[in-house]
Amino acid sequence: MRDAGIEQLNSKEYEAAIDSFNQALGMSIGKVTDLELDINYYKAAAQFKAGLFDDAVTTYTALIKYDEDNYKPYFLRGSIYASEGEVGQAITDYDAAVKINPKNYLLYIEIYENLDALGYTDQGLVYLNEALDVSDKSANGIYYKGRIYYLLGQTGDAEEYLKKAVDKDVIEANLYLAKLYQDQGDYESAESLLKKYASSDKVSSDALATLGDIEMTSGEYESALGYYEAGLDLEKIDNKAELIKGKVAALEHLGRFDEACELLTQYVDTYPGDEEAAKELIFLQTR
Repeated sequence: MRDAGIEQLNSKEYEAAIDSFNQALGMSIGKVTDLELDINYYKAAAQFKAGLFDDAVTTYTALIKYDEDNYKPYFLRGSIYASEGEVGQAITDYDAAVKINPKNYLLYIEIYENLDALGYTDQGLVYLNEALDVSDKSANGIYYKGRIYYLLGQTGDAEEYLKKAVDKDVIEANLYLAKLYQDQGDYESAESLLKKYASSDKVSSDALATLGDIEMTSGEYESALGYYEAGLDLEKIDNKAELIKGKVAALEHLGRFDEACELLTQYVDTYPGDEEAAKELIFLQTR
């Protein structure tokens, strides 16, 4: 039933997924094992997706009891509290999460991004600055502090730390240093770093989109199209909408209007709230 629940969760059948996870938990031997914990994490995710926030909080509260050395239930419960406007409780949980895992820089970043997206930017900035205060001279620490300086808009410090991380062979640092150079209009340096990153086995859809954007700026539309398509071919895609719109723009510049129109039609069906894309579709349909 666990596997069935995961399939239903991925198919957005949240109520059915919750039932499947409950059935799976009903088959347990009365002892909380790693399997039961795993099922409960999936169950809480399904409850949250279904809009059953109180139920999800209850599940995460139980997980905190049985998985007390794991930061995740605190972080996830805190994120629910934040989404419901209960910022004080969110901060309490976020503080507990970073106390358990104080050198998890991605956790600080995710907390900031959650709070910032909900309009609690000042509270989020506290966590970024806390991360910078962590004593850590490892290559990983230098890389993430460079990312955090970039988020804070402190470009001088960001460049210094990211360059050090690149020198220490942290491949992901190439991506963020490239973003910084792109922001400054230094597309040649950005492209060089991104190509190095794109050739690694850690390439991300974000990097490929950025490479596509640089090629578009340079008028290399075929090359840009290739990068957007490569991003869309990845198993894990974090910026699908951005990649599709980039591909549409590349197709338009190449004069392949029928393909661009077909792709943009699919995009508008998937993202009906994008008014700019809807207007562009009307333009394409008249070509």
